[in-house]
Amino acid sequence: MRRRPFPIAVVAVLAAAIAATAAWAGPTVSGPDGNTQSIDAKIRPKKLSKKKFTPGSLEVTTLTTSTTDPSGVPVPAVHATIDFDRNARLYTKGLATCSAAKLQNQSTEVAERVCAKAKIGTGHATAYLRAGKVYEVPQTVTAFNGVPKGGKPVVILHTYGTTPLQVSLVLEGTVTNYDKEGYGPRLDLNIPLIAAGNGALKEFNVKIDKKWRYKGVRRSFISAKCPNKKKLKARGKFDYRDGESLTAYTTQSCKQAK
Repeated sequence: MRRRPFPIAVVAVLAAAIAATAAWAGPTVSGPDGNTQSIDAKIRPKKLSKKKFTPGSLEVTTLTTSTTDPSGVPVPAVHATIDFDRNARLYTKGLATCSAAKLQNQSTEVAERVCAKAKIGTGHATAYLRAGKVYEVPQTVTAFNGVPKGGKPVVILHTYGTTPLQVSLVLEGTVTNYDKEGYGPRLDLNIPLIAAGNGALKEFNVKIDKKWRYKGVRRSFISAKCPNKKKLKARGKFDYRDGESLTAYTTQSCKQAK
């Protein structure tokens, strides 16, 4: 597959964005294998109705590193279970869908073209790849509304980067209603291995902010309300290739609209 040049300016912008989002990642947890994990979830706007769901956006950032690998490459995560506050909800009726098969081994440009109407968000990521030495590969992340499974919504996350080596992944997750411990929407996300396990995702960021009209009403993929405690929480359980699991937590404050 032919490698495509990646403009230096784009690399600089991605690097700055990665540094900025990593700075607001939630508390870090560590495991015996040396992996460290953190997660952050931010719902906007910060001012939300107390009783009615307010249309908004959701930005999620995860950061996985290593304290034992000299190159900082973590053990690859193969699955993530992310729970969001029960005061958040997801809506997909009337929104176009796309299948994961259409996105496999595609560039961002092609992915956005073949699944344009199903696009729900964007972000960025960093992949580690061992190929003689360790390379850091900036990734463009694009989120799509997938074809439902068993009547449950599906979120597809497509990543693509070409410098210094080409890396492309398609992560597919199903959304259910966990409805326990103060959590509601749950995303079960499968994470494919990079280069047969010779790579790993370090930082992953995506912002979902899709709005559309359905039956004459403006809809939002993400909506939320602000409870009396004025806090919204989230957590992520990450399962790694070596069998270990880590769970990271985060909270954000919200304001109640009058």
